[in-house]
Amino acid sequence: MSVALISAVAGYFIHIQIQQMEERVVQSVAQDVLSLGNGAMAYFSQVGQWPDQDNECRNLVETLAAAGAFPVGEDGYQGPEGVNLNASCDDSDDIGRSLLLVIRFPDYAAEQARMLMSFLPTSSISDIDAGEQPEVIHYVPQPRRASYRYQFHKLTLAEAGSALLPKPDCPGRRNDPAYIVLPQAVCGPVSKDGLAGFYFAETDMGDTWRLQLRVAIGNATNAPHDFSTLPDNPDCEGEPITMGALTYCDGR
Repeated sequence: MSVALISAVAGYFIHIQIQQMEERVVQSVAQDVLSLGNGAMAYFSQVGQWPDQDNECRNLVETLAAAGAFPVGEDGYQGPEGVNLNASCDDSDDIGRSLLLVIRFPDYAAEQARMLMSFLPTSSISDIDAGEQPEVIHYVPQPRRASYRYQFHKLTLAEAGSALLPKPDCPGRRNDPAYIVLPQAVCGPVSKDGLAGFYFAETDMGDTWRLQLRVAIGNATNAPHDFSTLPDNPDCEGEPITMGALTYCDGR
């Protein structure tokens, strides 16, 4: 076998080994990115917002590490040599806060950046110009179920049969505070048409709703749809009237 042929075969196997090493590096980065995305989604499902959302998620990695959701060193994320990872979640579009994980490669690793794209289907890559560091941006969707987190409240009716219900914190522009409420007892005169009906009159007070229970009387006009305001601190046989309420975020 000639020296030239031996050199060619050796060069081929060296190229394959280098390529395999690059693939292992990219696979490691992809696994880190997917782990961060999954951890952030789990965090959102529990807390109702992205990790470090008040700071536009700049310290997302450290926040997840403190919650035990991602293993990092003392200096934060430690990727392969020359690979950096940053996060952002600014509320800059009409769908609310999207979480972006930005992976920046050294200027000589454009092929690795393109390779990472094949492991991260919900990602995009910047235009790669000579001498510039290529960036891959991985998009993490907001958990859909997180828009429907329920919180239970038990409230006692006070002034004029009303109570204040705090609104939930609903991040994003298409995520509106909402509630479901039902009194646990209603005491009121019974009209000739049967048991009195009721409804809640709502007043929006910014961070809270004022909900006033009104009960159908119907005795004065024989019309069961005539509703009356209750007195302060109403009761049923000496027991305060309470109501249960569920607050949640209604995603549109």
